[in-house]
Amino acid sequence: MRRRCEQPAKHGIDSGLARRLRQNRMDPLESPLHRLQLPFALRSAGWFLFALAAGALFCSIAAAQSDQAREYDVKAAFLFNFTKFVEWPEGSFSDPAAPIVIGIIGDDPFGDSLMRIVAGQTVQGRSIVIRKESFGGDLRRCHVLFISASERQHSAQILASLQDASVLTVSDIDGFAEAGGAMQFVTEENRVRFVVNLYAARQSKLRVSAKLLALARVIHSAQAAR
Repeated sequence: MRRRCEQPAKHGIDSGLARRLRQNRMDPLESPLHRLQLPFALRSAGWFLFALAAGALFCSIAAAQSDQAREYDVKAAFLFNFTKFVEWPEGSFSDPAAPIVIGIIGDDPFGDSLMRIVAGQTVQGRSIVIRKESFGGDLRRCHVLFISASERQHSAQILASLQDASVLTVSDIDGFAEAGGAMQFVTEENRVRFVVNLYAARQSKLRVSAKLLALARVIHSAQAAR
């Protein structure tokens, strides 16, 4: 009787399921397709690491936005993550341990969000320092400078004063990137995005990662150099 009960399992639906289970348990390294894809995967390791970082960033931003988090919490997260995908030229830091300085000029819209985000963080082996700046001060000591909307009337003068300085200028003032700023926050479909003025970044001798550019709207404007 036991033999007759087991017989359908050898040739019926259960048999097909067993075959599929055995196939699914096959080591993926034995697959010829996997062997073809493996070299490409190794060459793509840098992009994969970026995708993990960017994915974590944008997923957290999307989650924050869906929870109606404050706009500047999201922008603070972007501002910090920009430092991971921008390279400054030699001589931009006084020594190998010097921090990356993020300056904020004008009214500070971030509250304590930016401070909380950068606390204890390092980028390229450097800590992050937040400084409050004022119009007429030494803005060249910053590596990243956020120009608040309260400085709209001074923005052209600020950009002109930083033409030959390796400072990543960022703002959410309308038309900032077209006017010669390096990066501008914009709101599209109720989400915070960003524009990169590649001409302005290169004029400042800053190297923006192609992986970051792939996530941005890229323009080329030389207006600030006029």
